[in-house]
Amino acid sequence: MATKTNKKREIRQGIIDAANVYSQSLAGKHFLYVYGEEYFEVSFPVNHFLHLTGVETGLSAKDFYQNAKRGRLTNSQFYFDKRHPYAHAKKKLPCLRRLPELTNQMVCILKNMQTIRITYQLSVTNLEFTLGLVENVDGRGEKKNDFFLPMSLRVKDSSVEKSSDGEIVDFIFSKDASLSTYDTLLVKDERKEIPNNIKPLIKKEFYTDVS
Repeated sequence: MATKTNKKREIRQGIIDAANVYSQSLAGKHFLYVYGEEYFEVSFPVNHFLHLTGVETGLSAKDFYQNAKRGRLTNSQFYFDKRHPYAHAKKKLPCLRRLPELTNQMVCILKNMQTIRITYQLSVTNLEFTLGLVENVDGRGEKKNDFFLPMSLRVKDSSVEKSSDGEIVDFIFSKDASLSTYDTLLVKDERKEIPNNIKPLIKKEFYTDVS
């Protein structure tokens, strides 16, 4: 049977590995999800990484992420409690390492996913795990911009059943956060055409016939 120390060592390595994936594939980038005539944009701030790990810490969310990314996170810098049990972290971390799959593969967009504490207006799922998204608001609850941010990673639960509606994504675009238009097409349903309302957000080459 694994000892408490071995369990924490395993979780620590999982957090470090996931932080490296988050850093390389998600942080500093924006993603545009398009389904029908609807769309939304997602950003992955470094201070939201902690929410997805399933552990608690006395560090700030930013310091926790930076320590993990640099491999400096120690066993004493995170812990488990009633809301953050070891079993949840063990289940979440393999999916957290796979989080980019929700940006570069065909996924389902869920609406109004209900949990005990919050209803997520939008979520993204591959049916194995689900990313609950929240609006980017300040401390007073006022919207800072139109981006959605990751807040909850749920693994093999009843997310679909707890949602009011769901649609398969048609397109996913990405860009570096410093750019004004989306310049990378990650997912495309060949049967669908790009709706006019997102054309101002993406490079013209995606909808202009150059033949």
